[in-house]
Amino acid sequence: MTMPMNHFKIKRLLISTALLIVTLLFPFIPTTAMSAAGKHALLIGIQDYSGTGFHSLKGPVNDIHLTQNMLRQRFGISNQNLITLLDAQATHTGIEQAFQALIQRVKPHDFVYIHYSGHGSQTADLNADEKRGKHDQTWVSYGARSSNQAHKDNYDVLDDEINAWMSALYAKTDQIVFVSDSCHSATVSRGAELIRAVDQDKRPHILGKRRYTQTTYRGIRVGSARDSESAIGKSRGNGEYYGAFTWHWVRNLQQARSGDTWHHIYKRTYAQVTAERGVVQQPQLEGEHRQQVLGGRFTPQPPTIPVVKIAPDWIKLSAGSLSGVTKGSVYRLYQAQHPNPQSLPSLTITQIKPFASYGKPTGTFKTGDLVVEESHAYHFTPIKVFLDADDPNGKDKPLLQAIQAAFQPSADGIKRFPAYRLTHDPFQSDLRLYIVRPKHHNQPPELWVLTPEGRLFNPNLKMSFHNTKKGLQLLQDNLNKLARIRELKAIQSHRSRRLPVTLQSYLLSPDNSCHRGPDCLELPNDLGWHRKTGPYALPEIETRTLNEGDILTFSLYNRSRRRAYYCYIFNISPNGAISSIFPEPKELMEYARVNARETLDLIEETAFMAEWVGEETLKFIISRYPIDVNLLEQGPFEQRGGNLNPLEWLLFAHTVHGIRGRVSLRNDEWATGLAAFEVR
Repeated sequence: MTMPMNHFKIKRLLISTALLIVTLLFPFIPTTAMSAAGKHALLIGIQDYSGTGFHSLKGPVNDIHLTQNMLRQRFGISNQNLITLLDAQATHTGIEQAFQALIQRVKPHDFVYIHYSGHGSQTADLNADEKRGKHDQTWVSYGARSSNQAHKDNYDVLDDEINAWMSALYAKTDQIVFVSDSCHSATVSRGAELIRAVDQDKRPHILGKRRYTQTTYRGIRVGSARDSESAIGKSRGNGEYYGAFTWHWVRNLQQARSGDTWHHIYKRTYAQVTAERGVVQQPQLEGEHRQQVLGGRFTPQPPTIPVVKIAPDWIKLSAGSLSGVTKGSVYRLYQAQHPNPQSLPSLTITQIKPFASYGKPTGTFKTGDLVVEESHAYHFTPIKVFLDADDPNGKDKPLLQAIQAAFQPSADGIKRFPAYRLTHDPFQSDLRLYIVRPKHHNQPPELWVLTPEGRLFNPNLKMSFHNTKKGLQLLQDNLNKLARIRELKAIQSHRSRRLPVTLQSYLLSPDNSCHRGPDCLELPNDLGWHRKTGPYALPEIETRTLNEGDILTFSLYNRSRRRAYYCYIFNISPNGAISSIFPEPKELMEYARVNARETLDLIEETAFMAEWVGEETLKFIISRYPIDVNLLEQGPFEQRGGNLNPLEWLLFAHTVHGIRGRVSLRNDEWATGLAAFEVR
């Protein structure tokens, strides 16, 4: 299921106000059709850097052979469709020619896999195309920096060049996987343990001032390390060296099951790489990562958390309270399309920290396993619910009894509505569930969620009960979404000082008379002219009422002198959806990072459009470490369809009633802010 979205990119990507979380650019092709499409690979491995002054590597050639075998066995790529460059073949010119050959042979909808293993580096950004920082990321091609010749073979391969070649491929197909196992690999679309990094090339690059085709981000892009980190090559049990990332990545692809997505493969690999002793690198993933690895149509997958450490009596997960994990919640091993998931190992969370959690296992786990939440434990006073009907002692009685039974724990103690409890006193209730009988006898009853005063809580919370089992599932899903909204709003740090990162917003209001001046902006994609006002601090946003069509954009300023922070802006919509405005779920984890004393203007990155009448909430989370925004997002309430009549709109109440819980932890590693405002 896709989520309605009301945020978008202003310049970097085409504006869309229709879909959220993942707008997959991969065509949804059944496996049989995908097998008929062409499959191609370009594999580049450089380990001989003799004559350059850089240390040579031991693993890249092994990386390429390992990847070749996997691509043949799991993806069915034939030898004639494998382009391989090793050492002396991988000069700057050789790499360019290989990309051009690949571009020529690829047909529409073909699958393309590109892998680079070797040194990475940086050089000055001479054409000012880098969104952040002043450096281009590079691949150190064979023979680069080995002489004083003004020839491109004496210079690294720029990320700008790679992006231009990728653009030509994207013009033919979106089914592209791009992997770079090198230092500084996060944004280029290795002693004992050899580091795949060399010093920055301080010479002005002879191709650096060229203007290159800007890539529209598609497919899957994987870097083995952050831009500030080095990739590592390690010896394995057979005595051979491999890139730490490539070793685990390829093995996980080799073991991929039907239904596994690229995000699943990445999470397993991330956990395994970061758990290795002597390895300090954090792989990065960007792009349409919910596409299934082995083809098939897109199906929604539950959010997963990787196991990162195992002890005899506990297991560590790489997500904590800031990602919505709570003490007492139960997680189960995730295996896509498993016939009997209840037979898989499980764990119960016993200890929570902001960025990690620990659980007591039942069954056997290994590092890199993925778990999915089976039951959620809420730590606020249960929301009291009063149940009523038009005809409680007549034809509504069986449905009332079925709903009452659903609120009781099952035989094994599982609660379908863990955040709620029934009350017999309507005046003490926080919510009312009311069975409404339609005027026409052939129409099914509906269950409405009302405020204690009897007003409609939300226009989307009118659930059809033409089928009792399906109706109860719909009620469970929607009430649990309400509870998760309450829980996210309640995440609050305990700090008396100001937030270390300042969030400011600018309001862009449609104004066709505003054509001149610094406060008049013409937005792309037929949005027209807008007048810019602000900036507004987070508390000031709450004092404003927006009109439908107004746009909020943001700027971030890290006031810290030394610390970088990861910043997240979430929107809680009147329709129940929780979505990440910044960063988008498909962005690199590092995209949320704001360095010390850095100002990040998001006007060209992302914006929020006021589309839904009612209360909109912005949740601002600042963290010392990255979090997985996918774990906090959720879809909207399930809708019955159709428009509300005037009486229903009169009854509609946009705000959440009742006592809100609060989570408070003393710390200096994270902080939050919240602002709610009306859209009319």
